[in-house]
Amino acid sequence: MSITKQVKLEQNLKSTNYKNLSARTLWGKIIVYLREHNNNILHIVCGDITDVSIENDKFIIKTTEQSIIDMLNETDNYKQLQNAFKFFGYENIEIKKSKKQITDEDNIKILNKYFNNEVIIINKK
Repeated sequence: MSITKQVKLEQNLKSTNYKNLSARTLWGKIIVYLREHNNNILHIVCGDITDVSIENDKFIIKTTEQSIIDMLNETDNYKQLQNAFKFFGYENIEIKKSKKQITDEDNIKILNKYFNNEVIIINKK
């Protein structure tokens, strides 16, 4: 592709309004952006994150893993994430620790509490 065509393509991408996209769709575009800009580690780590949302024009990334939060908040990595989000028109991002998801065993314990330990789980295949 010629340099002129590539510049026009980038201008068209920048002029597109990404504010109407769902958080998950935008997150997918961010992950692709990271890969295309050779941020392989961020691409892989972010690819495993699925808990994302947009609240009051702020993009929120949530994970249960403190090590991932620390890695994403590391100065250079955070700057790379900011660059990716700025490309899509977002200035504000926040990385949060999400609550631990409840396991099936925890659910069974809760149900047994209310049903006098009579809960039976049947796995259908």
